[in-house]
Amino acid sequence: MAAADARAWRAAALAAAVSAALAAVPARSAWADATGPRSATMCAACHGPIQRAWQASSKAHSWTNPVFQAGLADARAARGERIVLRCLSCHAPLAAASADLSVANPVSQEGITCNFCHNVSQVEASPLPASYTFDSAKPNLMRGPYPDAEPGSAHEAAYVETFTKSEFCASCHWGDNDDQGVEFEATFPAWRASRAAAAGRQCQDCHMPPAPGKASALSKKQRPAVYAHTFVGPRTPGGLDSVATVAGGVVRGRLRVTVRNTRGGHALPGGGHSLRAISLEAVFYDAAGKELSHAAVATYGTEFADSAGHGPVPKWLGVTVRYSHEIPADSTVVEWADVPAHAKRAALTLTYLPIAPAYRARLEAAHVDLTGRDPVVLARAEVPLP
Repeated sequence: MAAADARAWRAAALAAAVSAALAAVPARSAWADATGPRSATMCAACHGPIQRAWQASSKAHSWTNPVFQAGLADARAARGERIVLRCLSCHAPLAAASADLSVANPVSQEGITCNFCHNVSQVEASPLPASYTFDSAKPNLMRGPYPDAEPGSAHEAAYVETFTKSEFCASCHWGDNDDQGVEFEATFPAWRASRAAAAGRQCQDCHMPPAPGKASALSKKQRPAVYAHTFVGPRTPGGLDSVATVAGGVVRGRLRVTVRNTRGGHALPGGGHSLRAISLEAVFYDAAGKELSHAAVATYGTEFADSAGHGPVPKWLGVTVRYSHEIPADSTVVEWADVPAHAKRAALTLTYLPIAPAYRARLEAAHVDLTGRDPVVLARAEVPLP
């Protein structure tokens, strides 16, 4: 097929696909007259690739996530109904914004959905709960990162600079326990203290990697940067590749291990304070390859204690920080381990634990679906020993 014919064929196919999608949802006049938030399926008519990427992301499953649901039930049992709104404000924000505390509205059940983020008019970068301003009065006005947006007849559009800044993420990725003042989510301030922030690199650059393209199938503009709605994270295939390295050597008879945060724009393990962890282990072998010992060298993460000093407890019960040892952005952490007699080789393994061991056993006992939450090896190293 000639290049010109191929282009024409693709254009015709795209037009047919858009027409089919538009036929499957309410007429545009219904969109333009919207009086409340609309399902992300409507957005797919013009923003198909973006909607499909979002649909496969953690944002679309923030409410239905079985680990979150188990945590919500535990938090409600421990702290009563007053904690529910705090949880919903980030995991089902439309429900929080509309006082749909039972999350009965199907659009609320879409989690962090299109008509939530794009109706946020401003964000206060602070640890206060729900520090975003949601404009429920104008559900048809979609905010975004383009000053020259082409809204057409489906909806209105407005440029909001915060969409291009990490501050947009702060309302849910920086927070403290409003009863105790314990910072239980610190990804945003950890980024703000990094070299990535100093260089002007935003959260969106890594978690919504931009690429040339069109924001809408109907758009006339080919943009140099359209931000992917994959929301790359630890459960995204390849999301943890090369994020950290590990190396070792013998110094004065002991094993010196260096762990470097090479790619994370914030401290690791990041996100979900107390619920995630990273383990560093060393296995020692003799000259014949026989295992001599297995050492847990370090655990990276944060743990909380309750009012009686018992821990670890989940963040919604945290009163004090019991333990905190993370791998700062752009930094190397040094650990030490004793070398057993006759050891000639050490195998180092750095492993990301999407659910910290203290909680995994409980969730498994409760038969919570942990699909996609298996440990991931971040780095390995072999160290010859004298």
